[in-house]
Amino acid sequence: MHRDTFLLMPLNELLRACTLKGYQGSGPGGQHRNKTNTGVCLKLNQYNLEIKSSESRSACENKTHALHRMQMALALEVREEPLPPEKLKFPGSQGRIQTSNPLFPLFIAQVLDIVYVNKGDTKPAALAFNLTPTALTRILHLNKGVVEKIRIMREAGGKRKLRI
Repeated sequence: MHRDTFLLMPLNELLRACTLKGYQGSGPGGQHRNKTNTGVCLKLNQYNLEIKSSESRSACENKTHALHRMQMALALEVREEPLPPEKLKFPGSQGRIQTSNPLFPLFIAQVLDIVYVNKGDTKPAALAFNLTPTALTRILHLNKGVVEKIRIMREAGGKRKLRI
């Protein structure tokens, strides 16, 4: 299945596509956290991605956190051939997008695909989404993992560090 298919799935369908394991969380939280399996480990075998979550004392909340992290892990780690610019649409408005937007991971994945093909250059990605390079850079800086991935791509392409 294509990466973008996983990124567009509702969370309950993504959960069905993953292997789910529970484990005992550690740290503060007392008896409820230390004696119950509220920690969640999700594994997506197709891409060999494993995500753990145990911040909350609720298994349901940990599952939701892990699913959101799985989407971002897919966006950060799995590269596909970029779509042609006419098929790309910016999911935000006025050059801004919130990380809580359900289409944020897909947008980041598509941006990283273009940046990867262009050896770390972010301008073609900005143009593909009809954004200014500065607006795209601000969006990329919303997530530390995205900034680190861009830094690695730019370094491999012999480009200088990305600035705001």
